[in-house]
Amino acid sequence: MSKKILVALLLVVIIGGCNNQENVENTKGPTIMEARKEPGRLSNDEWIRDARNEAMIQVENPQADRVSSKEEAKAKVMDHLKLTDHDSTSVSFEGMQGDYYVFHASDLVHFNNHPERLSRGWYKVNRSTGEVSTWKK
Repeated sequence: MSKKILVALLLVVIIGGCNNQENVENTKGPTIMEARKEPGRLSNDEWIRDARNEAMIQVENPQADRVSSKEEAKAKVMDHLKLTDHDSTSVSFEGMQGDYYVFHASDLVHFNNHPERLSRGWYKVNRSTGEVSTWKK
């Protein structure tokens, strides 16, 4: 008897929940594209709404390529080598050489079941330009 009551209550809740959905209209008004399809001039409210939705234009920034931390420089080296965080190659910070961050890239390889590091090379990142190049001692 109690199982039948629980099943009946469950059905009432499911049916009531499905029928209780309301279709709420968009309270923000028409989108920019909808407003521009309408002929005529835009109202003040439409001008304000459009101004808020305008896309920002990327202005060329001379400081945009500047590298301000060794983490950013490491990311540039990893991009240069086309590495992901899941690769077996590690990129380690080795220090500063003038205006350059210096990194050592090495791969983890196994020889006769013994893990060893195989050097992939040394790289430097210019702090001013963000340019990555190989570094020779």
